[in-house]
Amino acid sequence: MAPVTFFHCIPRDTLLHRMDARLKLLCLVLLSVAVSFAVAPAHYLAALCAVMAALFTAELPLPALLKDMKIFGVIIAIVLVVDAFSIPGPPIPNFPVPGVSLPGVVTGLRFAGRLTIIIMACAVMTGTTSLLTFKNVVEWYLRPVPFIPEARVAMMINLTFVFIPLIFDQYVEMMSAQKARCADLRKNPIRRISFIVLPLLSRTLRRTDEIVYAMEARCYSETRTRPRFKTHPADWLILAAAAAALVFILYYPCA
Repeated sequence: MAPVTFFHCIPRDTLLHRMDARLKLLCLVLLSVAVSFAVAPAHYLAALCAVMAALFTAELPLPALLKDMKIFGVIIAIVLVVDAFSIPGPPIPNFPVPGVSLPGVVTGLRFAGRLTIIIMACAVMTGTTSLLTFKNVVEWYLRPVPFIPEARVAMMINLTFVFIPLIFDQYVEMMSAQKARCADLRKNPIRRISFIVLPLLSRTLRRTDEIVYAMEARCYSETRTRPRFKTHPADWLILAAAAAALVFILYYPCA
């Protein structure tokens, strides 16, 4: 199985890779807020067009990203089922499963659309920004906030983004090894899960200790030289486009 593409920085020489990461993160926030207010089909279409344009501009592997979306498919499916049965309303005509309401299905589909667009936008952010740059950006934004150790918080967020792809990669590697040994043919689901969860937890904790020892060996300190950021005119145009998408979704009529 191929490694998971999500949460990995893919080096390219594109406009989004060269973009100021401070404005890039701000664009992600604006687009996420815009999608959270999306109601009409035109809202989702506008946000989807913006994300797809960013994906093609960044030259990210779209088929691999869509394939990795199955990781979040379980969450989307659970929410769809819960909304379809829990939200009251008129049932769907001639639907074979009783108890499924039309407002519940619509609400679930809206959530699925929002989550999909936000995940793809995050994939653009992580695919075009290195972890060190992302850490520096978070630290830059937290620096004016009083009573918050910006360097420590930024490092914690950075380590989180280090371990997310690491866990996914280890999961893919372990699944490939178990399939090669026909371990996935076991009928007992509890034993199948135990063969994944316990080794995955053990390897993750072992990897955590290795990172801690490596940081201590290199005398890691929170007192570091502050990075310098450089903004280009094209970066402001991209930020303006993200702001325009937010304004469009907020003020475009829902009906």
